[in-house]
Amino acid sequence: MKTFIFYFSIVALVAMVLILATLPLRIKKLTKKMGTCLLPLSRKKSMLFVAVLCFAPLMIIFQWFREFQPYIHIILSATAVLAIEIVIREQVYDARSGVYENALIVDGRLLLKEDIIALPTLEYENDPEAFDESEDGTPSLSDPAYKKALKIVTDKSGVIFVGFESEEERNKTVEIIKNWV
Repeated sequence: MKTFIFYFSIVALVAMVLILATLPLRIKKLTKKMGTCLLPLSRKKSMLFVAVLCFAPLMIIFQWFREFQPYIHIILSATAVLAIEIVIREQVYDARSGVYENALIVDGRLLLKEDIIALPTLEYENDPEAFDESEDGTPSLSDPAYKKALKIVTDKSGVIFVGFESEEERNKTVEIIKNWV
């Protein structure tokens, strides 16, 4: 059983290396798919990427020194590999946040032009009654946080909310993508 666990751990570490090795290909494919950048958006710097890249392999290596049931080893190894996949994807998307010819990348999400169905926020944001204080004490639409967010209906992901760094950045984005709908 220890041999199985050791080999499974080696497979997980190799999978992590392969995920990292495909990073340039992912960037190239994504760049080709998106087209040229029409509006770059604020890009976040996160140390989470470095932390996960350091601790995910250690999570697998530390299993060699501890006895667990085989299914626990499999779950821990799969979790570490998925963590690497998630932070790589988020790093790629965050570094390229913006409005492109064929896509919108914001909040670590890639929204293709053809997937965006509607922008329901635009229907009620200019309605003066929508900005009145609600009776139950919940925040109204005049709250500054709502002015930096956008509700988007997509074909694949359903209804999602995305946030922007500023109201100006949101408005510039809306001006571009409202022609897509």
